[in-house]
Amino acid sequence: MSQRDPRIDLAEKLFAAWSSGNADAPKPYLAPDCVLYDIVGGEHRGWDTIRKFFAEGLALWPDLVLLPDQYWVNDKGVALSWVMSATVQDDMFGPAARGRKWRSEGMSFLEISNGVVTREADYHDSGAIHKSLGIAKT
Repeated sequence: MSQRDPRIDLAEKLFAAWSSGNADAPKPYLAPDCVLYDIVGGEHRGWDTIRKFFAEGLALWPDLVLLPDQYWVNDKGVALSWVMSATVQDDMFGPAARGRKWRSEGMSFLEISNGVVTREADYHDSGAIHKSLGIAKT
């Protein structure tokens, strides 16, 4: 029986931290000079910048969940697919969307060194929230 790759455990802990509602939770899993690249939200360098970006997201989506479902490993790190979801808290998508849950599928690649993530690259559709709510993106 083969032993599970510890980098998958690290990825699961990191994504549980992203899903915790606590802006400080991801810190132990990221290198201090980590780079977070989000295809929609841009590039964020270093923990303070990443935390600020994440905290702003949590202000909009306090029940944000990033649920991984598949993993692939190589010499540099771990790729994973996931489903992100949250509840619309206000009228940003119109009053009919308030209280509705949206979802977006995506993938990430985590570069790992010395037991921490040094770079996370996230890929997802910028229109997925609108699509899942059944509204046109303006």
